[in-house]
Amino acid sequence: MRLGIDFGTSFSLPATSYLDTSVILLPAGKYGIPSVFYYDDWEGVLIGENAEKAGQGLAAENLKREIKLELTSFFIADGKEFSAKQIVGYILQNVKEIAMATAASKLIDDSLEGVVISVPAAFGHNEKQIILEAAKIPASKGGPELNVLGFIKEPVAAALAYFQASLADKTRILVYDLGGGTCDVAIVEANSLFLEKYTVIDSDMVRIGGKDWDTKIEEYITLELEKQSGIIIGENPGYKEKIKREAISVKHAFSEKIGGTYREKVRARIEVNGRIYTIPVTKLIFHELTRDLLNQTIQLAELLVNRNNENEISEIVCVGGSSNMPQVQEGLRNSFSEISIRIFEPEKAIAIGASIYAQYCDNKEVFLSDIAAFSYGAECFRNYDDDPDDKIIVNLIQKGDRLPVTKMHRFKTIIDNQERVSFDIYESSKMVSEYDSEADAVPIMNVILELIVNMPKGTSITLYITLNTDGIIEAVADDERGHTVRVQKQLYF
Repeated sequence: MRLGIDFGTSFSLPATSYLDTSVILLPAGKYGIPSVFYYDDWEGVLIGENAEKAGQGLAAENLKREIKLELTSFFIADGKEFSAKQIVGYILQNVKEIAMATAASKLIDDSLEGVVISVPAAFGHNEKQIILEAAKIPASKGGPELNVLGFIKEPVAAALAYFQASLADKTRILVYDLGGGTCDVAIVEANSLFLEKYTVIDSDMVRIGGKDWDTKIEEYITLELEKQSGIIIGENPGYKEKIKREAISVKHAFSEKIGGTYREKVRARIEVNGRIYTIPVTKLIFHELTRDLLNQTIQLAELLVNRNNENEISEIVCVGGSSNMPQVQEGLRNSFSEISIRIFEPEKAIAIGASIYAQYCDNKEVFLSDIAAFSYGAECFRNYDDDPDDKIIVNLIQKGDRLPVTKMHRFKTIIDNQERVSFDIYESSKMVSEYDSEADAVPIMNVILELIVNMPKGTSITLYITLNTDGIIEAVADDERGHTVRVQKQLYF
């Protein structure tokens, strides 16, 4: 069995393909698996629903949500420090356990061959590498010990699920994926006549999701609650967790229909010191609070369409739990009046698509053609002198290049008898051949080449950078005499 895992900001979801049908591997009645971590000295590590239950009241300070958006961070609970990699490992282990138990209950083969994990459209090398290492943490250390077959961009996974369900061919769609932490968009084409059955034309992402809607409502409820009660909420973890849970309930209530129509107003109820306070929230207030967030996601989709051929997009497919909000659908219809808009399996599409991709990972390049989400280059001296303030980054791989891709560049040593060459590899959105080192770029790895003695200044050194189909970088350098070295040190951690 191969799994597709939608590792979500708020919820995660596993799926598999069985008898040519996609199967969501959750116990009956469950929406998803909360991507939530909890620790205290008494309970130890708790994940998912157990973490949600434990992390109430003052214990909320031991609760960690949305770790997917903070993959380089650390979390301290009851004096014990956890890395993001550890927390992701615990979450993936919980997902694996639930998926395997559900598969067994459905009489599906529960011998796990490997998994595909979905990631946001503009997750970089470092973020993917941390998730990859988290997935590989041995079971002996509480990890999932997963064989990761590949990564797939979330909106691209949703496109695969849609194309399979609709049997669409020779068509191009725009996927608008508004999840818990990001809004991802992608233009994907299906054409069985192509060598690659599915082709990603373009994709992009903004770090705005349902959690930002929650935050806006939380801020409003907090202000109104402080006015009513005279109590300063401040950083009290118990109060903040109560407000967060109620804000999420308010958001969901505005997406529910009563008597065939959506709600016009919702009451938030918060208990503080034994008294329940009621804060009314109208649809108008809700829309005013979150209008700017919605507009930014719509603009993201508009930019993607404008830099491609609008006439060739047959449909906009909305996925992600947050796309259930009526204001999202209304905003898209206002901006794309000539293109039909469809809501498709908002909570399930990404997991289904990842499970479909998992079945074809042995032949990825023929099944799906994707593009680089970032550019990758190496830092060097501008004029081969030793001025530390005169450095540039030379891009080898350009954002938008077809994957997999390998590019090379020849550099020169800067002194006689140089003992080593060190390349820092950078990730950026720069679509230029070179740029100043102080520009916005992220270091992701370092390559060190130990040189043979007696090599003169100006000796040619060749650097090769490969970006594979999963968006993971590998770098190799060699000198004129054929001495080769691969990556010596990762800088992401």
